[in-house]
Amino acid sequence: PSSVDPRFDYDFTNINDENKKFTRGGRNYTRPCGWKRFAIKVSDKFDNMVWLGKTNAPGEWPVSYHGTGSNQAKTIAMDGYDLTKGKRFLFGHGVYSTPDIKVAEKYAVRFSCNNDQYLVVLQNRVNPTTLINIPADKSGKG
Repeated sequence: PSSVDPRFDYDFTNINDENKKFTRGGRNYTRPCGWKRFAIKVSDKFDNMVWLGKTNAPGEWPVSYHGTGSNQAKTIAMDGYDLTKGKRFLFGHGVYSTPDIKVAEKYAVRFSCNNDQYLVVLQNRVNPTTLINIPADKSGKG
């Protein structure tokens, strides 16, 4: 489908980043080691691709993760996040995501395909001008 961009697919399943530090958009970034990334086409969202950079340049957006189900992920890939479909807004109206894929994994819904089990976690870029950080001690999620 036209919503995918295989140029940015990446297999992190056998990568171990222990003791390595990464940042995106000036915030810590934990790569999704142990996961396989399938990219959604977002290159046409804005006039340039600075927001997707890897150098912490001005205008670059931080990375976050959002655990969900496979059907919801398909809808998000096609239409984007829809706040009217949200169910829990414990800390205010918005899309909840985390810089820690292990936390996002707790919200992913397991599904089966060809007798194999999978989880879906979306890797996002978050607009820093609208980002609200909920500290781990307040959210209780890490």
